[in-house]
Amino acid sequence: MRAEPGLTMRAPIVMRVVVASLLTAITLAWGCADFESTVDPSGGLPDVEVANPSFANDIQPIFNRRCAIGGCHTVSSARAELVLAQGHAYDSIVNKPSFLNSDLDRIEPGDAASSWLVIMIEDDENARDHFPRMPLGGQPLTRNQIATIVNWVENGALRN
Repeated sequence: MRAEPGLTMRAPIVMRVVVASLLTAITLAWGCADFESTVDPSGGLPDVEVANPSFANDIQPIFNRRCAIGGCHTVSSARAELVLAQGHAYDSIVNKPSFLNSDLDRIEPGDAASSWLVIMIEDDENARDHFPRMPLGGQPLTRNQIATIVNWVENGALRN
């Protein structure tokens, strides 16, 4: 039984596309993974829930230690077009549409349940539309860190 000539010519091209796609996916995951993560899931930050958090004192330090590292949400990499580095984070998230779910803002002040960033750090895979939980390749944020971010959003996501 002989294969059709057109089919045998396309097989190497299809294989190259599959291999290139696989290598791209591995490179993206490797570039954003937090391989320097410590055993401490808090990232060395105080692991306490802050009821009335300040962006500068309570939220940005979480972003600095857990998100704007390892080639993820830095100015140079900006995965998912999101920069969480000092001096850029607030303008990148508050009232800005999500790159992965354009129906939601990254942060909707006063509504954590409708804030894509909050959804992405929580444990509900269905709410994340099966996207991987953030931070990618590292330990999840602690319950207290998530609660602090939720409190900040619920309190109006102020730039304070």
